[in-house]
Amino acid sequence: MFDNPDDLVLDRAVNPHLSFGHGPHYCIGAHLARVELQVALEVLLEDMPGLRMAVPEEELRWKTGTMVNGLYELPVTW
Repeated sequence: MFDNPDDLVLDRAVNPHLSFGHGPHYCIGAHLARVELQVALEVLLEDMPGLRMAVPEEELRWKTGTMVNGLYELPVTW
């Protein structure tokens, strides 16, 4: 589906994946993955107390209108 599928590319122009699936094919591990992400972010913030957003919250661009909403990017500084 993707060029260089083993690379983490956060700004892929075409990104048709469904992440955890949908409906009866929804990933049984989705909740665990979300908890793991939450813990990872908490540890990151504890280990890097100076980590801050690099832009005001009003400047963040949101993806909407899909099954999963989220940010296009999250600029940070420390």
